[in-house]
Amino acid sequence: MARRVNIMMDDDSWRIIERLPRGTRSRAVNTAIREWAGVSRRREASARMDALRARLPAVRTCEIVRWIREEREQRLR
Repeated sequence: MARRVNIMMDDDSWRIIERLPRGTRSRAVNTAIREWAGVSRRREASARMDALRARLPAVRTCEIVRWIREEREQRLR
């Protein structure tokens, strides 16, 4: 369902939108919002991972490899 909204944008943004053909403006804004939301979600997830990494003890790569191998062996049984 589409919704009509009124937004305020600065002059620079309006000049960019104004150059687009009228039928494509909404699509361009929708695409930009979706891309921005995706980047924001990834950035927030990365920040949460960094916070976890700072709180948890470091684990050596050989330990991680061992855990993965053990898990795979259990699945095959």
